Amino acid sequence: MKMATSKKSLFGSNRNMMIMKKNFIYLALFTSTLFSQSGVLIMSPEPNSEISGNDVLIAISTFGMKGVNPDNIQLLLDGEDISDMAYIDEEMVTCLLDQLDPGLHQAQLFLGERGPKTWSFTTTLREPTLKYSGRIRSSSSMDQIDNQTLNISRVMVDFKGSAYEWLKFKTNVKLTTQEKALYQPRNVLGLELSLKEYATISMGDSNPRLSHFTMNGKRIRGLNANFRWGWINLHVVRGEINRAVQGDLAKAYSYTIDTDDFGEKYLSLSRSGYTFKQNVLSGRLALGRGEKFQWGLNFMKARDDTNSVTQILTNAEIVYSPDATGSVSGLDSGMVYTISELGTKAHFLEGKNWAGDGPKDNLVVGTDLGISLFNKRLRLDGELAFSLTNTNIWGGPLTLAALDTLMDDSLDNKLSSFDLSRFPDPADYEKILIINPNMAPLVPIDINAFGDNATVDLTDAVLSMPSLAYRGRAITNFYGNYFAVEYSQVGPEYNSLVNPYLVKNKREWSISDKFKLLQNRLMLTLGYKHQDDDILTIVENIKSQNTLSLGVNAPPGPGLPTLNFTFRSIDRDNGIDELVQLTDTTFSDNRENTHTNNFMVNISHRFDLVWSHALSGTFVNVNKTDKFNDRDTNFVDPAMSINVMNFSLSTRYNFPLKTSINITSNHSELSIGPGERGNQDFLTTNFDAEYPLLKNRILAKGGVNYAQGSGLVDMSWIGFKGGIRWKIFDRFSVNTQGEFRSKETSGVKKNTVIARANLEYAF
Repeated sequence: MKMATSKKSLFGSNRNMMIMKKNFIYLALFTSTLFSQSGVLIMSPEPNSEISGNDVLIAISTFGMKGVNPDNIQLLLDGEDISDMAYIDEEMVTCLLDQLDPGLHQAQLFLGERGPKTWSFTTTLREPTLKYSGRIRSSSSMDQIDNQTLNISRVMVDFKGSAYEWLKFKTNVKLTTQEKALYQPRNVLGLELSLKEYATISMGDSNPRLSHFTMNGKRIRGLNANFRWGWINLHVVRGEINRAVQGDLAKAYSYTIDTDDFGEKYLSLSRSGYTFKQNVLSGRLALGRGEKFQWGLNFMKARDDTNSVTQILTNAEIVYSPDATGSVSGLDSGMVYTISELGTKAHFLEGKNWAGDGPKDNLVVGTDLGISLFNKRLRLDGELAFSLTNTNIWGGPLTLAALDTLMDDSLDNKLSSFDLSRFPDPADYEKILIINPNMAPLVPIDINAFGDNATVDLTDAVLSMPSLAYRGRAITNFYGNYFAVEYSQVGPEYNSLVNPYLVKNKREWSISDKFKLLQNRLMLTLGYKHQDDDILTIVENIKSQNTLSLGVNAPPGPGLPTLNFTFRSIDRDNGIDELVQLTDTTFSDNRENTHTNNFMVNISHRFDLVWSHALSGTFVNVNKTDKFNDRDTNFVDPAMSINVMNFSLSTRYNFPLKTSINITSNHSELSIGPGERGNQDFLTTNFDAEYPLLKNRILAKGGVNYAQGSGLVDMSWIGFKGGIRWKIFDRFSVNTQGEFRSKETSGVKKNTVIARANLEYAF
C-alpha cells in the first residue's frame, strides 16, 4: 500500500481502494437514476457529517444535468484545488484522500458558470492503522576473468509505512559479502522516523547534508536528527565517519633492528596499515523556513580516537630478516614469527613514532544565507566557512610557553612580531581543538597584516586565508530565461573530514544563461567559467582554466527528430612561459598552455515504418592542441584527437518482440612518448532482443556483441548473453542473466564469464 501525505490522492496505488471507488460510482449512478436526480447530489461525505480522517472519499453526482463540461469542473477542499487528484466526467466527481487532519473541513464544487456547491463535514481521529509497504531484493554475481573469480552477494530491504497520522518510518538495509573487518563498512543499516513536519530522525547509516562546505552527503553511522519549529531549524549529526581498522595481521607491523643500553639487539616494532576510529559532531542552526529566507550557522568537529588502534596484536606476524645493523639473537632469517613469540626481543614504539598516518583533529565553523524573491524567480545564496586541521595530534596540545619559542629561542612573549601577552593558552581549549605544530595552518592569517609596520593589506590577508572557503550565487528565472552567476573560493588548507571530495586550492567564477524559445521548442545554453589557484599572496605561477560552452536542444514535437548540440572550448595555462635550466646541457620544459575543443551532436527520432522505431545518432569530437611551438624533441606532446560515432536503432514489432542494435566507432590519436604519436581504432557492435512469454510473466532476453581494435593495441572479442525475467507471482520475481566473452589481445586469448541473479519480493 502506497502512503501519501495529507490531502494526497491514492489513485492507482491501492487496488482495494480503486475497486471500492468503482463500486461506489456504480451505486451512485444507480441511486441517481432511481430518484430521477437532475441536480448536484452530494454522496460523500454527507453535509455536516462526522467521519474518520482515514481514506476519505469525496463523491458528487451530476447525473441528469445538462450542459456539464468536465473541463470546467473544479473541486476545492479547504480552499485548495484538488481537481488534479479527482476522477471527473459528465456524471460523477470522485476523489479519494489518504488522510485528513482532524477538524472541520469545507468542500466546494464549481460547475462552470453555475454557482458553487458548498458543504462541510468533520473528521475525527479514530483507531490508528498501521500501513506499510516494502521490498526485499537479493542479488548474486560471479565474474570470472581467465583464472580470477569474484563472487558478490547482496540483500537489500526497503520498508516504509506509517502509524497514527503523525508517524512515518522507513528503513535502508543493505547486506553484502563484501563486508570485511579490514575495510570501512560495506553494509548499510539505517532507520528513519518522521514526526509530521516537526522532526526527522535517522539512526544508523545516513548521508546528511548540512551545507556545501561542511557536511555534504558523506555516509555517517550514528544519529542524524533534523528538527523544525516554525522559523527555527536545528540539524544535529553525531556519529562515526570511519570505524577502527586494525589492519592485516601480516602487514600490521614494520620494524628496524636497534641496540639497547646493554648492547643487545632487539626489534623496534612500529604499527602500520591501520585506520583510527573517527568521530564527528556537527550541527546547523537556521532561522527561516527557506521558502523566502533562511540564515544558518554551521559547526563541525571531527577527531580521530587514538585509543581505537591496538598497539600490541599478539597474533600479528612479521617475516624476520637481519639488516646492516646486525641480527637479533635467537631469531632465524626468513622465519615467520607472531608478536607473542617474539617476547622480550621486541619493543613497541609509541604512537607518535608509528609508520602510518597520524591521528587528525578538524574544526569547521561557517554561516550560510539564502533569499528568494518574486515568487522564487530570484534566488540569492552564499556561504562562508573556516577550518582548522591538526594532521597529527600525538603529543597533545601546545602550551603558551612552547608557542613563545616556536619560531625563535628568545623568551620575549612574542611569536614573530605578534604579541602573546594577551593570547589564551592553547592547552585550555584541548577539547575543542588540539593545537600543536602540526596545525594546518598553524597561523590562519598572515601576521604581517597586523601592527604598525604591516606589509600586507588586511583585506588581502583575510581574503587569501589558506583555510577559508566562501561562495555566492545569484539565479534569476524570468520570461523563460534562466540566468546564473556564481563565485567560489576554497583555500589550499581548507579541510573538512566529512567532505573529502571538495576540491581545494581553487578559485572559480561562472556565468550561464538558458533561453527557452518558440514555446519551449528551442532551448539555448551559454556559459563561461574561469578557474585558477591565485588565492595566496605568495603564488608566483598561476594555474588557470577558462571554459566557454554552448548548448542547443531542439525538441520540435511529435513526429519530428530531436536535436542536441554542445560545444566546449577549454584553455589551460600554468603561468610558466620560460624554460627552467637545470644544468649546462639539460632543462625541464614544464610549461602548459593548451586549447581543447569538445564538440557533440545527437539526433534522435521516433517513427513508424511497418513497425515502431527509435533511431539515434551521436558524433563526438575532442581536439586538444599545444600552443607552444618551440618544444624539444624529447617533450611528450599533450595534443590529442578523439572522434566517436555512435548509431543505435530500437524496434518494436507488431508481435511482442523488441530488438536493438548499437554500433560505435572510436578513433584516437595521442602521444605515446617523446616525439612519438600513435593511433588506436575501436569498433564495437551490440545486438539485443527480448520477447515476452506466458502472458508477459516471462521476458526472455538475449544478445551478441563484437569488438575489434587496431593500432597501438590489436584486440578483438565476441560475446554472447542471455537471461530471463520471470514474474513468478504478482509480487515475486526473479531476474537472471549471463554472458560469455572470448577475448584475444596481441595473440593471447582469455575468456570472461559473467553471471547475475536477482530475486525481488514486494509487499
